[in-house]
Amino acid sequence: MFGDTESGKTNFLRVVAQRIAEAYTPEQARILLVDYRRGLLGEIGDEFLLGYGTNDTHSRSLLAEVADAMTRRLPGQDVTPEQLRARNWWKGPRIVVLVDDYDMVATHKEHPLMALLPLVAQGADIGLHVVLARRTGGAGRGLFEPFLARLREIGTSGLMMSGDRDEGPLLGTIRPSAQPPGRGWLVDRQGNTSLIQIAWLPPAATPASSP
Repeated sequence: MFGDTESGKTNFLRVVAQRIAEAYTPEQARILLVDYRRGLLGEIGDEFLLGYGTNDTHSRSLLAEVADAMTRRLPGQDVTPEQLRARNWWKGPRIVVLVDDYDMVATHKEHPLMALLPLVAQGADIGLHVVLARRTGGAGRGLFEPFLARLREIGTSGLMMSGDRDEGPLLGTIRPSAQPPGRGWLVDRQGNTSLIQIAWLPPAATPASSP
């Protein structure tokens, strides 16, 4: 997801986390949060929260553990075609890695997410899901960063929120444009586009206003 300040990036990740908690049990899905600004602090219940990385050192340790666990799920020669189709040769929860302010994380070549680089192409098979949110500013150059480039290579869907058109096409042929908070263009794996509005979910520490 790309978006400028106040476009709804953190709210988007909050909504994703809540939807995971509604759709799965902790035995079926766990969330690892990388959140250097701590904008999602307290948003995910302990039963779903696998880890909370707030700096490079801690995030690197957490993601190395995830990479090790996911590597053990890679199919071996004894996995049958039927198991490959059913994706049932491994057990355990799906792992969802949510990253806010990705531009603050990917500041050097060996940033914490690089531990997952060899695994993301097989993410669907091994139960690994990665959701990144970063600012639109500088994203044109950021697309060539190895991890983000790999996500684009494998046809990851993307969401383009409000941003500066001069950044150029960031998702397929879609350039950023001025949008109200929470609104953006969803670009799927086939390049189809839809204008969508993300629901607003008040932060956990801020009670919803009375109607």
